[in-house]
Amino acid sequence: MTTLPPGQVNKTTEDDPFDIDKYRQAAEVAYSFSKKKLEDAGTQERETIGKGASEQRTSAEQGQQFKDTEEARDYNQAQRGYRY
Repeated sequence: MTTLPPGQVNKTTEDDPFDIDKYRQAAEVAYSFSKKKLEDAGTQERETIGKGASEQRTSAEQGQQFKDTEEARDYNQAQRGYRY
């Protein structure tokens, strides 16, 4: 039996179904895929949060405008009531 330097694989046995190089390639592909998937999910989540915040601000502005309109109407009605 010959000893190989560390890190080298004996390629003489054709019976061995486990090929470390193919395993490493597959692991690298899987890692790259999962990393890209997580990055895409993060990007999508940030966009969703941004849209939600924008809609919430728009809704708050509309609510404030409605309150201001109602307050002005009520004030005018009260002023007219005091005159008569």
